[in-house]
Amino acid sequence: MEMIQVAKPYFTDDDIDFITENTRDVLKSGMLMQGKWVREFEETFAAYCGVRYARAVNSGTSALISALNFFEIEGKEVLVPTNTFLASANAVIFAGGTPVFCDIVPETLLIDFDEIVRRTNEKTAGLVLVHQAGLIPPDLARIRDYCRDNNLFLLEDSAHAAGSSSAEGRAGGLGDASAFSMLATKIITAGGEGGMVTTNSEALAHRATSLRFHGEDHKRGIQDRVGYSWRMTEIQAIAGLTQVRRLDEIVSLRMSVAARYDEGFRDLESANALPLPEGCRNAYYKYPLILGDHLSRPDVKERLEKEFAVKSGTSYWPTCHLQPAYREKYGYAEGDFPKAEHTLNQTIALPMHCHLTEEEVDRVIAAVRAIAG
Repeated sequence: MEMIQVAKPYFTDDDIDFITENTRDVLKSGMLMQGKWVREFEETFAAYCGVRYARAVNSGTSALISALNFFEIEGKEVLVPTNTFLASANAVIFAGGTPVFCDIVPETLLIDFDEIVRRTNEKTAGLVLVHQAGLIPPDLARIRDYCRDNNLFLLEDSAHAAGSSSAEGRAGGLGDASAFSMLATKIITAGGEGGMVTTNSEALAHRATSLRFHGEDHKRGIQDRVGYSWRMTEIQAIAGLTQVRRLDEIVSLRMSVAARYDEGFRDLESANALPLPEGCRNAYYKYPLILGDHLSRPDVKERLEKEFAVKSGTSYWPTCHLQPAYREKYGYAEGDFPKAEHTLNQTIALPMHCHLTEEEVDRVIAAVRAIAG
């Protein structure tokens, strides 16, 4: 029985032909970076998100740091949900700030608004709002109003959410800035790695442009600030361009898989899927399933793979505050964020990608029901 994988990028034959042909031209031209393809990718991505600017970089982490650098968070605190990949918090440290974790809403796995209010103080500079598993927070309007009223920046971590949208708009255009990851496993990829900063701020876009090329601002060879080597190559941009052009199709395919899962688990009392608010599109970077307390997540994960040839993941475990580096640096301990600790230790992430067939999805459903039913 062939193993069903958790993630897989989606490139059609036409896309592969386009990438191959234009990659050959780039290699022959000798213009491997800072060329037309990066510019077109940025312009296309910005238009898709409904913002004025997009700046391509080499990773989602670089995208986060670029925005946080602009917000000048040195010596300040930034709120981050404890349920996220550690890069969301690491970027705050790299930009000179201190991440302050917040607990989550168990039903959505997203940051709890009451936690935002409770942990805001005179040192708080802003919020990294993570669209976990592709879901835009249902209370986004309230969060955005609170940030505005308290002079906090709102930075979307849209690593999971390319193509996601709500009544407020598309991910990437919902805050002061947004950071996307284009890792091989994400909704779209720029050939395996990559990132994008989106914003309506000309100054922020300029800062991202400067930082990605060693801090050069206005004149070649003159570094106006300490920067990095974070550029995206032309070949990466060609791959990324095919992906964003096909993003609506990709999201629709992923939502079809999720809808089939939803139907298959609708009457399963021992597990709960995330809600999809009316009028929203979720790109479903992951399909999290919250298991009942009588089930052991590690045991379910092991049985899925060994007995049914189904890979699965987490969303995320351990939580950020329980990672060894953060326990040591900030003194976090078990019990600090009880809702996240309990819920995420019971959450598995099922296979989710565009290549899944109906038969494979049904196989996953049957496997979960056999174990959890």
